Amino acid sequence: MIARTIFNALKPFKLISLMMTYLMGAGLVKYFRGFSGWSVLIQGGFFLLFFVVSLELLCLLHSLQEPKRWLKAMGLEEVRLTRVVIATLSATLLTVATSILISWMKVTILWHGLVFLLFVLFAVGTLYYLAQTNKYLKPYALLIEVVLFVVIPPLLAYFLYSDDLHPFLTLVVISLTPAYLANRLLHLLESFGHDQKYEVDTIVIRMGWEKALFFHNALILLTYFLMALISVLGAYWLIIWPVFLTLPLGLLEIWLMERLRRGLKPLWWAMRVASACVFLLPIYFIGFSLWVH
Repeated sequence: MIARTIFNALKPFKLISLMMTYLMGAGLVKYFRGFSGWSVLIQGGFFLLFFVVSLELLCLLHSLQEPKRWLKAMGLEEVRLTRVVIATLSATLLTVATSILISWMKVTILWHGLVFLLFVLFAVGTLYYLAQTNKYLKPYALLIEVVLFVVIPPLLAYFLYSDDLHPFLTLVVISLTPAYLANRLLHLLESFGHDQKYEVDTIVIRMGWEKALFFHNALILLTYFLMALISVLGAYWLIIWPVFLTLPLGLLEIWLMERLRRGLKPLWWAMRVASACVFLLPIYFIGFSLWVH
C-alpha cells in the first residue's frame, strides 16, 4: 500500500519530460561546444531527478493530511507509517542531491551563471511545492511546472559544460513550452468535472471549458509555427526537420479536440497519446540529431 501511494504520486510523464529535456540540453553542448567526460552529466541528471522527486514526495506528504486523499482501505496507522516513509525518502534524496552540489563546489564546476540557475531552481521548486499546497497559488501551478520540467533541465545540462548561452537553446526551449502546456491542459480538461465538483481551483476552471479547448489547439499550432521559425531564421533545418514528422499527430490531436468541442464522446486515451507524442517526439528527434552529428 505504501509503495502504491508513492508510485501514484510520481507522474511518469513529468519525470520523462525532465530527463529528456535534460539530455537534449546535453546534446546541445556536444553539438555546439563539445564536452569531456560523462561524470558531470550523470551527476547533474541524478541531482535534478532526486531534487524533483523529493519535491513530489513533499507534496504527497502534505496531501496525506486530508483523509479524502487516502487510498481505500488505508487506516490511520498505515497513513502515519506511509508519511514517515515518505518523509525519510524525501530527506534521503535531498541529502544525496546536496552532496552532489557540494562535490561540484570542490571541483570548481560552479560559475556565476550556473549558481544563478541553481538559485532559480530552488526558488521554482519552492513555488512548485507551494502551488500544490496553497489555494492562492494553485491556478498558477501549470506555469510554474513548465519552468521546472521544460526550461530548467536543458539549461542545467548546458551550463554544467558551457559558460555562455547559445541562442538555439533559448529558441528550442521557447518552442517546446507550448507543447508541454497543451499536454497539461488536456489532463486538466479530462479532470474538469471532478475539479469543478470538488471546487479545485485550476487554470482550466478559471479559463472555462471553451477557452481551454481553444488554447489547447492554439498551443499545438504555435509549437510547429515556432519550430518552423527557428529553421528559417536560424538556419537549423538539418536539426529541426524531423520535428515536422509529428505534425500529423498534432493535427490529429486538434481534430479530436474539435470533436470534443462539438459534443461528441471524448477519446481521452487517443488524445493523451497524441498530445504526449507532440511534446516528447520533437525532443527525441532534436536530441538524436544533436547527439549523432
